[in-house]
Amino acid sequence: MADGGEPATQPNTTHVREILPRSASIIEAFRDTTSSDHPSQHVLDTANELATHHQQQWQAEDTSRASGASAEDIAASKRLIDELNARRVALVEQIDRWVASQIHSRTEASLHTETLGSVIDRLAIAWVRANSLINSGVARDRARIALRQLAELADAYDDLIRDVATGHRRLPSWLPLKTYRSAS
Repeated sequence: MADGGEPATQPNTTHVREILPRSASIIEAFRDTTSSDHPSQHVLDTANELATHHQQQWQAEDTSRASGASAEDIAASKRLIDELNARRVALVEQIDRWVASQIHSRTEASLHTETLGSVIDRLAIAWVRANSLINSGVARDRARIALRQLAELADAYDDLIRDVATGHRRLPSWLPLKTYRSAS
């Protein structure tokens, strides 16, 4: 116990909760991001870029699967997808480097299975999927499922932040191992 009867993990709890954005802030950043003095603004800006990349990838995948798409159109779409994936991996790594510099977890805490950047990347994918299905107007049941999956993933993200803040979980600090061909 720290002074005043507070648990020893309290300073870390406050620190983590102050600097890591909640899922609602991340989802809002997928739509639009505005500069602020919030400690996690870098994460929110990067989340916005991730969502933009996933929207572009969704469109490129649609183009590559369109009936009547030429071999050239398909090849161009696949090259674009590779470029987008390369940039996406770099964005996830940016988040992970920032988190590693800001969050110092207890080594005895249970290790989470993926980095925070990977979780935010999955949130971006789920958000793009849900919006794409909603806006298509043809797959109402699938859109509902996509929205439920986004909500569940957002809840899991918030649970993870709480567990990291209380010292029950720690985040891995991995580097991506998959590489993509350079556009040059």
